[in-house]
Order: sequence, then structure tokens, then C-alpha cells
Amino acid sequence: MRFVKFGLFPIVHKKISGGLSEGQGSSATRAVAGMLSSIPEAISIMPLELAKIALQLDSENRFGNNMFNAIGAISKERGIGGLFYGYVPLQYRQSSWTGGYFATIKVFDEAISKGFTFIGGENFKIKDNKSALVFTQFASGFLAGMFGALLNTPGDTIRSSMQKKFLASAPGAAKATCFGVGKEIIQARGVQGLYAGFKFKAFHLGGGGALMAFLIPFFNKVFDELFLCDVMSCYPPEPKSLK
Repeated sequence: MRFVKFGLFPIVHKKISGGLSEGQGSSATRAVAGMLSSIPEAISIMPLELAKIALQLDSENRFGNNMFNAIGAISKERGIGGLFYGYVPLQYRQSSWTGGYFATIKVFDEAISKGFTFIGGENFKIKDNKSALVFTQFASGFLAGMFGALLNTPGDTIRSSMQKKFLASAPGAAKATCFGVGKEIIQARGVQGLYAGFKFKAFHLGGGGALMAFLIPFFNKVFDELFLCDVMSCYPPEPKSLK
């Protein structure tokens, strides 16, 4: 999931911003690029998300705790289209988190960097201080991840509720809509019902965002050194031909 999203993001951002890197773009361009990058991501994980719910509800152990057995049973009973039930709230979940994450991570990064500059003085350069740089990457990624969780938790709550009803063959489940289920949850439990499990999601997605904020620059540097080095420094000069 993260491979697809974070791998596509810089490519999509350059396409929609006229060739600008994500670092040169604005919060708006990063948000749009993130949301677009989440579309193939959501499609790719859709059957897996439904299979996860099926395994969680499998009290009779029909599937033997096997994801592929669950996917096979759902497609056989509900057709291939059944594997994509609940796509709208799932797409909302992925798009809102990804857009929120990429739109705010640079904002948090700059704010934390200014804090270090305020403490260390004008001559303090965060890039020259490894500990401060790593802390900034983790902290900005964590805060951006938590912000994304604030946006996407309602989508995840609606998605899981819809899929549970669908798999249980509840009356009207096949015709349920994202907005309709959301309205039912609010009527039954209030707006806070849409944020069930928010604390766990905030720390989970915040932690994932922190790791990605640290690992992506790290691996970019590694790959740059391996594959994008200067031609003259990577290869010895060709010997001059003898006359």
C-alpha cells in the first residue's frame, strides 16, 4: 500500500505541477498529488480490506484464517464486483489521509526547524546536525500522519460498517451508500461515532508517517549514490587510443 502511494507521489506531483519536485511545490499541489496517488493504491488493496473483515467475522472458521480462501468465497458468492464493495469510503479514507499528510508534512517540518533555529541561534543549521535532522523528520511525519488520521477516520468507520453488513447479508446492505451509513452512525451515536478508534489510528498512522518521512530521504540518498552518480566518478576514463 505504502509502496504504491509513496512511489507514485513524486511522479504525479511533477506531472500536475509542471515538473516541480514535491519540495518545490505548494501544500495544494502536494495534497492533490497525494490524493491522485491514492487511487491505484485503494484499488489494489480493496479485495484485501474486504477479506480482512471477512476473517474477523469468521466465527465458524470457514476460511481457516486464510486470506485467499476468503477472497475466493466472496467472489464466488457475490461475484468479482463483490470484492470491491465499500470502495467509496475506502477511497475517501486513503485520499484524505494521503492528501492531508503530504499537504502538512512540510509545514510541520518548517515549524520544527524554526524551533531548533530559535533555540540554537541564527548560526544553527539543522542539516549539519544529524540528531536534530532525524528528530525533525520523525516528528513532522508523525504530526502529519496524525493530522491525516483526523481526516480519514470517518471514512474507515463507514467502510468497516458497510462491509460488515454486506458480508453478514444484512437487509439493505447491498444498496447502502457511504453517506447513508454515515448518517445512520451519527443518528445512533452522534458525530463522535464516526471517530471510533481514533486514538489508536492516530498513533498507528502517525507512526507510519514518521517512518516514511525518515526512510524515504534515507533510501533516496542511498539510491542516488548507487545509480545516479556522476559518470566520470562512477566509471574510469577510457584509455586513450594508441597512435
